[in-house]
Amino acid sequence: MPRPYDLPSWYDEVSSALSYSDHLVLSGNLGDVYPGPDDTREEFLELHAILWAQLKATGFGALLRYDPADGLGVLAAAEHIDAEALRRVGLPMGKGASTLADVGAMHAAVADFGAFPVALLLDHASHLATSARDDGDSFFVTIDATSRERRRAKTGTRLNPTIWLVDHPADLPDWFVLQNPSLREIQLELPNLEDRFRYARHLAGTLGWLNDVSVLDQDRLLQQFALECDGKPLLAMEAIAKIARDEGLGLAHISDAIRVFRTGSRRNPWTSPVLRKRMQNAGDILGARIKGQSHAVEKTLDILARSILGLSGAQSGAMHTRPRGALFLVGPTGVGKTELAKAVTELLFGDETLCHRFDMSEFMAENSVARLLGAPPGHLGHENGGELVNAANRRPFSVFLFDEVEKAHPRVLDVFLQILDEGRLTDARGMTAYFSEALIIFTSNIGVASGSRASNMGMNVLPSDSYTELSHKIGRAVEDHFRTELKRPELLNRIGQNIVVFDFLKGPGMAQIFEALLQKVVRRIEMMHRITVSLTPEATSSLRLLCTQDFFEGGRGIANRIETHFINPLARKMFLDGAMGDICITDVREVDGKTVLEIEDDALGDKAPAKVEPRRLVQADPPRYPQRVVPGNDRWRARFERG
Repeated sequence: MPRPYDLPSWYDEVSSALSYSDHLVLSGNLGDVYPGPDDTREEFLELHAILWAQLKATGFGALLRYDPADGLGVLAAAEHIDAEALRRVGLPMGKGASTLADVGAMHAAVADFGAFPVALLLDHASHLATSARDDGDSFFVTIDATSRERRRAKTGTRLNPTIWLVDHPADLPDWFVLQNPSLREIQLELPNLEDRFRYARHLAGTLGWLNDVSVLDQDRLLQQFALECDGKPLLAMEAIAKIARDEGLGLAHISDAIRVFRTGSRRNPWTSPVLRKRMQNAGDILGARIKGQSHAVEKTLDILARSILGLSGAQSGAMHTRPRGALFLVGPTGVGKTELAKAVTELLFGDETLCHRFDMSEFMAENSVARLLGAPPGHLGHENGGELVNAANRRPFSVFLFDEVEKAHPRVLDVFLQILDEGRLTDARGMTAYFSEALIIFTSNIGVASGSRASNMGMNVLPSDSYTELSHKIGRAVEDHFRTELKRPELLNRIGQNIVVFDFLKGPGMAQIFEALLQKVVRRIEMMHRITVSLTPEATSSLRLLCTQDFFEGGRGIANRIETHFINPLARKMFLDGAMGDICITDVREVDGKTVLEIEDDALGDKAPAKVEPRRLVQADPPRYPQRVVPGNDRWRARFERG
């Protein structure tokens, strides 16, 4: 009767190699459990049990094991074999070797044992050379010479093989491994989906999960468990099952146990009632920091809503491995893209420092991907790991901001593709980080400039464009950039419809940013120098006109002009006059390219009273241009109350 499932492929490799190889070098998924070779019962065994089953089936009498701590011992023996016979013939059983020469002598003694076939398992073989004082190269020369001599002396007889368990195949000398006809390298792969499904069913039966689940749902939930554990050894599934047992979770809620296993945290900020409450006022929270971008804020709120509810990718049936959400913020410079990313972080997690910002202008070279994934083995800094993987492991519930992503090298973009598609990333050390609880945000200026100065000063979009026109032009430019220039249409597909287009700052938005920045300066002066600065409506209006002249400069341009037209002349005035009292500015004007501040006392001259009562900053008259409508919170509140 044929077996209903396939055993891992390395079973056959080991079985065949035992008949002709002196040395089997095993690496990969060594410390796991594996499906038992007996198809009459469903069991999962440790590696030495699998190896002994194969050795016993081919006539071996015993499996010996040596490790640097415990020395030589018998792992398993056939029923008719007297294990004491091994000791009587002089094998150093139970004796820890202190030098590599001792290990070589022990290996030679096992190799020469002829009473019945035995195999020697060298555990932790990668650390043999570092655990002794001798030169490791001479040790392997001795081992190789012993093997060659035995081959010449025992032609036609079964050899006593040595099974090396190593961390990496490169841990053994190249001259010993490469082009060695008596050595076989075998990689133990991670369990496939079929193995994980069988083990999930085994765990469910052990824990009694299937008693609470209908027969129709059993296979579906077991498949989900197996799918979400992709890339994990079977023992990781056992650890997840223990978490579920301790947390009182059944098979239907196994995803929660997987989240705890990945993040190490029982607390899930995404399900926090406080976050749900804050989302009802999300329009106000974001609007307090992002001025003049009502369309971008509204679309961002849509994406955040489905991210919080766990509905990202629901239409494709995606498992809980991909990031909670992804946003691609694109538009002119200085309009609030980076600020929105920080505001979203504060909204979601209450802590702006949970925004991990990576400036992609620092990743323009091909080898810069090593900063994200870590330096290759043997290179300086390899032990430190990758910056991106370390950040995700340190704080899995966070926002990852990749600023000006169009400047990154294409190899870096491949990293983003893996994050968006699989929700995980492995660095050069083999450490895996998961992004399933993170929000991914990209910012870009793609599509703003046309590349040709023949028309519109080289601009693809203009402040005079309506938001619909601007959104269409930028969206088409983003599509052309990924498909034609980068030849990465798959990355654009992963981003999907999560492109959030920012408009140029228009009059109302620029006025709001100006007022907010000016208030910050005034508060800083009062806090640091105990001086109250106030402006009359006329002075505020004049200063605002000087600082909001250029639509192309955005918010940074307003900040720079406030520094030029307000902070610099005010600082100059404070230094010239020495210690000053409260200041009331009555006018701001440019004279011969230099900004002049009219101070109330200066204007009065000798007629100035002994003390002028200070006036606080007076807001300018409301802008004469129409305000944009900010999305109402009533709609958001109703949406979340409906669930």
